[in-house]
Amino acid sequence: TLATTAVSLAALPGGAFVDKCGPMVVSFVSGSLVTLGLVGISLCKVYGTTHFDVFLVSFVTLAIGGSLTMFCGYALPFLFPSKCTLLIELTSCLFDASCIIFPVFKMFYDSGVKFTVLWAFYVGVAVVSYVALIISWSLNREELARSRSGNSADGEENSEGSESSALQDQPISKQFRTFNFVTILLFSSIQVVRSNIYLGVVDLVNAHIGELAGMTSASLSTMTTVVGLIIPQGWIAVPLIELSIHRLGVCGTLQVTSAIGVLYNVLQLVPSMAVQVINAVLFASFRAFLFSIITAYNAETFGPKTLGRIMGVCFLAAAIVNLSQTYLVQMSLTTFNGNFTPLNIFTILVSLPMFVIVGVLQLKERKNRAPQVEESATVDIKRRISRAYSHGAAPCTVAQIQEAVRAAQMEAAEAALAATAGAAPGAALLSLQPREQQLVAPSQ
Repeated sequence: TLATTAVSLAALPGGAFVDKCGPMVVSFVSGSLVTLGLVGISLCKVYGTTHFDVFLVSFVTLAIGGSLTMFCGYALPFLFPSKCTLLIELTSCLFDASCIIFPVFKMFYDSGVKFTVLWAFYVGVAVVSYVALIISWSLNREELARSRSGNSADGEENSEGSESSALQDQPISKQFRTFNFVTILLFSSIQVVRSNIYLGVVDLVNAHIGELAGMTSASLSTMTTVVGLIIPQGWIAVPLIELSIHRLGVCGTLQVTSAIGVLYNVLQLVPSMAVQVINAVLFASFRAFLFSIITAYNAETFGPKTLGRIMGVCFLAAAIVNLSQTYLVQMSLTTFNGNFTPLNIFTILVSLPMFVIVGVLQLKERKNRAPQVEESATVDIKRRISRAYSHGAAPCTVAQIQEAVRAAQMEAAEAALAATAGAAPGAALLSLQPREQQLVAPSQ
């Protein structure tokens, strides 16, 4: 509990630290904290006393170092814009999957490996990993500087001209006052807490279902272990996340994530252990979608300069809301006598407004893109007309102009349909008709 609280409290200053000093410096600090934490854990049986809990202090130190490491990882995708979302997804999923370390360590410990030896080996792994990480950042300082200035390492522009990309040039105080930020703040506060509630009650819910089904304690323990091993495997959903972001965009993927969240809550109401195993797979996918899309949305909308602080505020807000988890679980155990159905229904109802809020944001994005598409199409039509005049004699000019206009309109229509994602087919093409008449009439 103290470790998770420390991670939440360190989110905002950690994000600001990365924004200010960059990932190379923060990787050195985080690597030092992680190494110290692991050394303390490896020695807690030898030096721990009743007056000073070495394990507790070391675990909190380890948690803060891990949180800083995650924030450093957010800077990497900007070096490779063509693979940006994929790298974000892998970073989020691997960070979440790191909890698999504990059951693996328990397996080795149960097989006879000494506690001190096990953690000393992990200290060595951490030292090698962080030294390699710091060297890698130092070798890519110029590329990192270019990416943080708005250009990728290979010279590509990260901005695409939309309202979201325009926010990247705004100071963070103005970014905080946008509907884009309010949307992701609410999304994080609701969905991250729902995710934590599932992790907090899944064993209790499954135990209740198992008792109703007459399962033995040994079978229930095995089922709990299976579910515990499934949940960290969210990385399997990376191809689906990648497909969703590229096909539906970040706002569409926010909607998909909310829908998956509702679905796993509904399945948790089914009193069947077989269904709960399937539900664990669905929840693992939800976790992967959740943390990937929060990062991807913030990266695309607010850019690399303020990403650390934006992410820190989102996680801090989620941590504050997460304080309600204790009371909700306690109410389920006492007031409802261990029945978690009311809690599941409550979490479903709480998430429903997000569909409307994100839908409003999608409408705003589409409305803002339409004038940009039309303006771009008009410029392209004029360019094609100019080219037609320069390549044709007078008798052929009108036909060439009409052909140029038709070609430009078709390209503009395709771009408009792709941008608006759901507008009536041909609407963008029809909106350009008056401009065609104005451009062609004088030449006739």
